[in-house]
Amino acid sequence: MALTRSARAAAARIVAAASETVSTNFERIAPAADGAKTIVALGKFDAMHRGHARLAAVAAGMGAPYLVSFGGMAEVLGWTPTLPVVATEDRERVCELWRAEGLVSRELREHAIPFAAIRRMSPEEFVKTLKDIGVGGVVAGRNYRFGFKAAGTADTLVDLGEKLDVDVSIVDLLPADIEEDFDCPGGCTPQVSSTRVRACLAAGDVEQCNALLGRPHRLVMSVDDVAADVSFDASDTEIAFALASARNQYPAPGVYAVRAAMREIVEIAGPEGDVRRGAPDANAKDGRASDARMTVSDADVVLDFGVEGVPRELSGGVGGGGGEWVVCVDIISRA
Repeated sequence: MALTRSARAAAARIVAAASETVSTNFERIAPAADGAKTIVALGKFDAMHRGHARLAAVAAGMGAPYLVSFGGMAEVLGWTPTLPVVATEDRERVCELWRAEGLVSRELREHAIPFAAIRRMSPEEFVKTLKDIGVGGVVAGRNYRFGFKAAGTADTLVDLGEKLDVDVSIVDLLPADIEEDFDCPGGCTPQVSSTRVRACLAAGDVEQCNALLGRPHRLVMSVDDVAADVSFDASDTEIAFALASARNQYPAPGVYAVRAAMREIVEIAGPEGDVRRGAPDANAKDGRASDARMTVSDADVVLDFGVEGVPRELSGGVGGGGGEWVVCVDIISRA
């Protein structure tokens, strides 16, 4: 799905901000308070889909789990900025959801290693670096590649783990097990993947997207920063957001059944003294979400609340009030 110029600018701004939200450095990872071994699951974790949850579950079974990705990859490789599948402010909620559903047995944290610093490392140098920052075990998918020019494979990782005394677990890919009944430009992976999730959103197939994620896709919209362009209709039944207000990937133009609520972005203290930003469901304004129809066009996203009208917590909170607030929209199905 091509982004408008304003949306591309917003995407670049969001990608830059994300690098400041997740810890991105080579400092030693603080050991768990209970002395458990630090275990990292390796990947991009853009969509935080069911396959990623499986990696996190295996890591949690081995010790104190981290999702480890690589910060600044798009900038280093010159990729066009794209909106993330999961908004930065929503990642903490997804981690907690996996734990609440029993998918992950321990608190899950994230850490980003600067891609520019490791891109030319050999596979062995990379695994040695992980060990140097306190990693005792690694989990990766069967198709994982690493090291300069992707020279390392999952088998390489197993061999290096034995050589360097790092526990390694390789996880088979999770089949999508969903019929190919949507437009998937450029082909589609047979397994659950971020690429497939993006293809579903680009085709407007939110039902399949949700099945791959294991939860409704949540769109997060800014309401009080310079990118936000929010307006109400005369009957006070609709709210319109400019596409540049989106903090993550929206679906193809169309009409969708959704549930929407205001959420406050807060700082969340972790057990090891780390601080993360998130918009947890517990911070819903007035504690509830409202049913609506969402229309996505090439210009904006419109929430229509019908005869019930715009909920008081939304009409009173959008564009004003203390704190930093966003509108979170769970996309249930096509309408």
